[in-house]
Amino acid sequence: MEYKGLVFDLAPGDNVRETPAYNPRAEVPILVDDELVIANSPDILAYLDRKYPERSLYPQKADLYADVREWERVADTVIDPIMTVIGNWMFANLPAMPAGLRESAERDINQIYDQLQARLAGRDYVADEISAADFALYPQIGSGRALNLPLDAQRHADVHAWLKRMRARPEGQSDLVAAREWWANRENQSVDVERVNWGTFRLEWLLANGQSDWFADQVRADKVLWSVGPKANAHNHPQFAAAVVGPVRS
Repeated sequence: MEYKGLVFDLAPGDNVRETPAYNPRAEVPILVDDELVIANSPDILAYLDRKYPERSLYPQKADLYADVREWERVADTVIDPIMTVIGNWMFANLPAMPAGLRESAERDINQIYDQLQARLAGRDYVADEISAADFALYPQIGSGRALNLPLDAQRHADVHAWLKRMRARPEGQSDLVAAREWWANRENQSVDVERVNWGTFRLEWLLANGQSDWFADQVRADKVLWSVGPKANAHNHPQFAAAVVGPVRS
């Protein structure tokens, strides 16, 4: 939205009991535009690109469009699970990280760094110009150092240059400010630190790396938040019924 020059306000969404359950899964991000509510990052970007076509986030060329969507999916379904699962130990009251999990994260994220290095060779951005792929990848790749999953500045020189390029942009700077402000006021945030919503792709990555017994113990201890099923956290919100009748509306 900053890239497109749109006026908007940010709203906190850490605690579903304090935020209307516009999304029946009680997940963020969501975009509220008058009476319309859009959930899920790619859907939000696609909506914005159609309503405000200036400074498009998606290339017109079919092959580049496919590339951008592929990298957008990688960011959301491959990189995010690694970064978020490891990041859960930075804010939630979890038992010690299971043996081997960090090593799995290092192995998998370096494969992504290698793939992104190959893509960015000779390019400033993932496509010919900045796109949704860059905006999807930037916060994920940018989290690597904070999570002790940094890229190698020599082995991944083009990714390192791209990350600096993205960070220097106005959108990158505002993202850094928002993240630093959140962590600076960490103790005042209302996020649930006793239970974690692992989510679909994040849980898949956790289980694929041999942590089924560890996760089962978390379930038995009621340390897991669910987006679906009889214990869906959105069900506990008074606006849940209104949010799930017909199209997702506020």
